[in-house]
Amino acid sequence: MSKSASSLTILTPMDNNEPRPLLAHPGGRRVKGQKQADMKYGNSRAYLEARLERDAAEGVRTAAALLQGFRNGTVSLYAAAAEMGYTKRREPNGRGSENQARKRDWAMHKLLNPRPAKALIG
Repeated sequence: MSKSASSLTILTPMDNNEPRPLLAHPGGRRVKGQKQADMKYGNSRAYLEARLERDAAEGVRTAAALLQGFRNGTVSLYAAAAEMGYTKRREPNGRGSENQARKRDWAMHKLLNPRPAKALIG
C-alpha cells in the first residue's frame, strides 16, 4: 500500500529565536495538549491594553489612535476598549452625570477626528 501525498505530514522544527506575540488571535487550530498563554481575559487592564497593542501593530488606525490617547491620558483604557467593541458599557441606571458621558464622547470625537493644522497666511 502506498500513501498519498496528501496524507503525509511534514514536521519541521520551529526557530526558538522568533518573538512570541503578546496576545494570540482568538480561534484558530487547536492542538491536543496545547495550553493558552497566561494572559487574563475579559476586562482586565493587561488584556485590554495587549489587545489594543496587537490591533495597532496590525495596522488598525482606530486602535493606534485609541492606544495613543490612552497613553496620553486623553481617554481611559475602558473607554478605548468600549469604542473598539472589546467590551460593552453598562446601561445607564439613572444615577450619575450626563455631563460625564458628554465629556467622554467629546474627548473620543477629538481623538478620532483631529483637526487639520491651520496654514499660516503670509
